[in-house]
Amino acid sequence: MKKLVCIMMAGLLLISQAGCSSFDKAKKPDENGVLTFKVAHDSADTVPVSIGLFKFAELVEERSDGKIKIEVYNNGQLGSASDYVVNTQLGTLDMGVVNQSVLSSFVTDLAAVDIPYIIEGYEHADRVFEGETGEYYSQEITDLMGTQVLDIWEVGFRNLTNSKHPVNQVEDIKGLRIRTMDNKVHQEFWKSMGADPVPMSWNEAYTAMQQKAIDGQENPLSVILGNNVAEVNKELAMTEHVYSSIFFLMSKDAWNALTEDQQKIIKECAKEAGQYEREEQRRQADEAMAELEKQGMKITKPDKQQFIDSSAQFRKEYGKVYQNIVDMIEAAR
Repeated sequence: MKKLVCIMMAGLLLISQAGCSSFDKAKKPDENGVLTFKVAHDSADTVPVSIGLFKFAELVEERSDGKIKIEVYNNGQLGSASDYVVNTQLGTLDMGVVNQSVLSSFVTDLAAVDIPYIIEGYEHADRVFEGETGEYYSQEITDLMGTQVLDIWEVGFRNLTNSKHPVNQVEDIKGLRIRTMDNKVHQEFWKSMGADPVPMSWNEAYTAMQQKAIDGQENPLSVILGNNVAEVNKELAMTEHVYSSIFFLMSKDAWNALTEDQQKIIKECAKEAGQYEREEQRRQADEAMAELEKQGMKITKPDKQQFIDSSAQFRKEYGKVYQNIVDMIEAAR
């Protein structure tokens, strides 16, 4: 027994030493003086965020004279969005882009921007995330997690799809099993509307819809199009219930491997690629409805005011919890 305990302790010591060495070892350039960083994303390579990441990689390589290379990994190749948060914090992943709704599980007051209909349009969203609110969240994430926020990009306004029936009013949502992210505000919102929210990663969602384990999902148009949702859901309701941003995170270890000049390049390129990504998202959103109709989707445009009115009490309750954030968002109107 004593021998077994000693073996276990020795094993734990080796694991501990291995872990320490992996985290203590700073990222260094290769023999050609090139630093290579991996960035992870959990959706298809055709969606605007992915296009923005490839633009970012191009800009960084060009402006660093080839001394920094960015490798983009799409389709959840490096895990789920929650994994990206944890792994950039640990330093086992260099960069990851994470939806605000996923990140709110780690930074609780980010849930404020998931309150339905709190952001009224694209211009309002720009003022929120490029202004005081965005600066507040970027600093908070760095303070809490040690993770650098390179920029805040756009996913867009979320809409509801399902395989059961058209949604023209709130009553039509009752009983639908809807895939959501692992986000309390989203889940409680759909419950308040009479739906059955089912949290799961995006990698699992398509198969679940295909097998009828769930009825539908909610996402911006560019994501619905880019991830072939029309193959498994034929009903699309333009609810535009939540605006989604996505945070571009970089691990402290990766950030500290850069010189000050290189850090400046990374930040500037993230900002420029972010503007490019927003333009691409809005372009895709404008074109997506026609394309989705071609793919057999039936599109309804419910009266949003009915949804706003039906969720009024829900929004009021959550607004009180995050009053300081709500005030900043309202001031940006």
